[in-house]
Amino acid sequence: MIIEVESVSLYYDSIEALNDVSLRLEPGKITCVLGPNGAGKTSLLKVIAAILWPSQGAVYIDGKDYRLYNAKELAKMVAYEEPFISRSLPMTVLDFILTARYPHQNGLRYLESDEDLKVVEDLAKELNIAHLLSRKLDSVSSGELQRVIIAHALAKKPRAILLDEPSAFLDIKYRFDIMEQVKKYTIKENLVTVVALHDLHLASMYCDTIILLNNGSVVACGKPSDVLTSSVIEETYGIGIRVIELDHGQVAIIPLPKTRKE
Repeated sequence: MIIEVESVSLYYDSIEALNDVSLRLEPGKITCVLGPNGAGKTSLLKVIAAILWPSQGAVYIDGKDYRLYNAKELAKMVAYEEPFISRSLPMTVLDFILTARYPHQNGLRYLESDEDLKVVEDLAKELNIAHLLSRKLDSVSSGELQRVIIAHALAKKPRAILLDEPSAFLDIKYRFDIMEQVKKYTIKENLVTVVALHDLHLASMYCDTIILLNNGSVVACGKPSDVLTSSVIEETYGIGIRVIELDHGQVAIIPLPKTRKE
């Protein structure tokens, strides 16, 4: 699958959320969307996921305008996950992940099949959450919940996954752990993967391509080493940084405080 976003703009009433955004998303790679708060990251993911239709421009899946697919076809192909789910939902982890299988059912009434259960159980084992399946959503930790959310996305058996802040609210160990899982499944399933992040260093370590947004427009797009430069980050975020080049085109980003200890 190849997803192409062509000259997309999005308006909320008279407020412009995206301005003339174009990009190409390829399978087996992670594309990271970065930018300050309000830059348009979530709006871009929701447009790609067909949750929001573009006000101008178009999105194509394998050369076909995605408005020509029906809702069920799109739901099978593209999985979008928000950074958190309501822990107050009165369901178990198993029941929640099973909801992702709805697009694969026939008829109006949902009854999970043996295949649905096998898909979920296999994913739970691979993501090390099998012991959580009988637990209520409000009883799992933040790190466990992010694994549950990834399992929910993968349970659709999609060709593309769009993850909005999958590392939100996690400590450093779980941030890297979640991105390791995302990278693993992107390669294993040859997925088109788009991740919105705030963590510049995490983006550098795991993303093949970075799209930097500011005020709804693309500021820079390319390899992490090309996008995450001192001048670009300082202009976009308004902070000083030090960039340290690592192996394999990766970079470490160190924010520089305005005041320093003597």
